[in-house]
Amino acid sequence: MDRFSFCMGNKAYDKKEDNGGLLKADAPDIDHLKSMDLRSQLTKRICKEEVKHLASMAESSFDDREFSEFFQLLYDEDARVSENIAWIMSHFNKVGWGRLDSKKQSLMEEAMHTSSTTELRLLLTIISKLPVSEEEITIPFIDFCLDNIANMAQSVAVKSLCIYLSFQQCKFFPELLHELEMILTSYDGVPLSPGLKSARSKVLQAIAKNNKRNK
Repeated sequence: MDRFSFCMGNKAYDKKEDNGGLLKADAPDIDHLKSMDLRSQLTKRICKEEVKHLASMAESSFDDREFSEFFQLLYDEDARVSENIAWIMSHFNKVGWGRLDSKKQSLMEEAMHTSSTTELRLLLTIISKLPVSEEEITIPFIDFCLDNIANMAQSVAVKSLCIYLSFQQCKFFPELLHELEMILTSYDGVPLSPGLKSARSKVLQAIAKNNKRNK
């Protein structure tokens, strides 16, 4: 893949350590830009302020070619680069979600195949923000989400996201929705983390409303 230039501000970052030891930085001065290779920047640790700035530029300032090259960095061999790209995209607003709409299948495929738990969590977060129609649903991704609800190796965040994503897809298919309901009700009386408990409760309520509406 050809590398492309990314504009960053001339203004030097004023880096300071907060109480947690994380670096903070002032946002680049967008009025005075210089050329900088994006991939090179993403091989390093970046802070949340940089992520927000990069997300804003990628979704609003990149043309179609630049956005496509930006998205391709999701498949970079350097795990930090791909994780940083996913982190940036997770901070998109409606404009960015619109630009990612045509890339839903690619995001789902990457989520199913990444070995990075960080990237997986971020990708599922991104996918959960995108509307999905019945025609766009694939059985492999439904199975992936259903299987990971009970996967003890996954984090609470991933399992919670899989609960929400399972409902978004299964609601179109009564048999699959019933399967999801059975999975969730199997946790009756089982101690759950607050995040998982909340996701389970909300989706069971949504299933009940869906079933009542379709009677």
